[in-house]
Amino acid sequence: MFDSLYKRIEINPFDYLDSFNRNTALMVTIDKAGKCNVMALDWKKITEFEGDPVIRAQVAYSRYTYTLLTKGEAEFTINIPSERINNAVDIAGSFSGRNTDKIKMAKLELIPGGATKVPTLKNCLLNYECKIIHDAKSEISSHHYFYGKIIRAYGSVDL
Repeated sequence: MFDSLYKRIEINPFDYLDSFNRNTALMVTIDKAGKCNVMALDWKKITEFEGDPVIRAQVAYSRYTYTLLTKGEAEFTINIPSERINNAVDIAGSFSGRNTDKIKMAKLELIPGGATKVPTLKNCLLNYECKIIHDAKSEISSHHYFYGKIIRAYGSVDL
């Protein structure tokens, strides 16, 4: 499916793994009232769980994103930014969503989710809409693992 408004196509989640793996992602989460937050995410992996494509995201317990993932909507999006919005990674990684609207500060444009309540971000190379299917405490780090089944994946036509 081609999305002409946002210049992206629906892709297989395992396409473009090199771009996914080598770039810091912007993880978007949402609270029950619909307020979005964005966080810079390096610790991520695309894998399979019982035959379904899954993103494993590692989030520190101290992060506002952890609160949203456990008390907000049980969904998230992972967005690999293009050079147009690379500054958003610095903003998302330097401020807390508890007291800063990082989406507004970074001038990010939201694309309504097609399969989730959580939006994706415009001007990204890759976007993934995920529903949390499992979470687990890490035995080896100070991060919590969230496993999101990839419901839809998109690639920029500029990839």
